[in-house]
Amino acid sequence: MGFLKKMMAAIGVGGAKVDARVNNPSLRAGDTLTGVLVVQGGSVEQRIERINLGLATRYRHEDTHVTHQLTRQAVVPAFDLRSGETREFPFSLSVPLDTPLSLPGTQVWLATDADIAGAADPGDQDHLQILPSREAETLIMAAQRLGFSLSGSEIEHHHGRIAQELAFRPPHGQYRVAEVEMMLFHTGGGLEVILEVDRRATGVASLFTSEFEQRGRWQLGAHTLAQGPDAVARELEARIRALL
Repeated sequence: MGFLKKMMAAIGVGGAKVDARVNNPSLRAGDTLTGVLVVQGGSVEQRIERINLGLATRYRHEDTHVTHQLTRQAVVPAFDLRSGETREFPFSLSVPLDTPLSLPGTQVWLATDADIAGAADPGDQDHLQILPSREAETLIMAAQRLGFSLSGSEIEHHHGRIAQELAFRPPHGQYRVAEVEMMLFHTGGGLEVILEVDRRATGVASLFTSEFEQRGRWQLGAHTLAQGPDAVARELEARIRALL
C-alpha cells in the first residue's frame, strides 16, 4: 500500500499541496507583496526541497501568447513534510517598479512552485491587481488632463526585456492623431518614456496610407514629476506636437 501511495504522489495524486494566501492582492508597482504559504501534507511523507515564488505574465509572439516569468526566488528552504501535516511560512516579495500594470489585455499573477523529491510540482497561481507607481500614475493623469483616455495595453518583448505598451485615444477631433502609445521605464525617480504617435494621413498621402508612425524618446525627470500632472501635461503636449 505504501509503494502505491508513493507512486500516486509522484504523479500528483495524494501528494503535498501548496497554497499561497496573499494579504494584499491589489498593490502598486514598487510595493511589497505579503502573505502566507500553507503547505498541506498528503498521504505519504515527502521531502520538500524548496518552494519558489515569482511574478508572471504573458506576452504576444506572432500568433500565440508566451508565459514569461518576471521574477522568481526561493522563499522556503528544504524540509520534511509528514503525512497529513500542515506547515505555514510567511513571505514577502518585492514587486519591481516596471512590473506590467493590470489593464485590459494584461494579466499578472503570483506563481508558486515547489521542488519535491520524486513528485510532481503542486503549483499554484494567484492573480494580482498591479496598480501604477506614483511616477507612472502622474504621467497617466497628465495624459488624461490633455483629454486622452487609456484604451488598452499590450506586453511586448522589447530589446531583450518585457515591456508594456500603454495605448491612449485622443480627444475627438484634436491633435490630428489616431493613437498615442507609451512604454515606461523607471530610472532613478524619473521615467524613460518611449513615445509613439500614430498620425492620421492627410492630402495625397491619405490615398496610400491612413496613418504615419513617429517615435521619440523622452527623459521625464523626477523634478518635473514632483510638480504634478499639470506640469507633466505641458511637457507631454509639447512632445506629442513635436512628433506631428
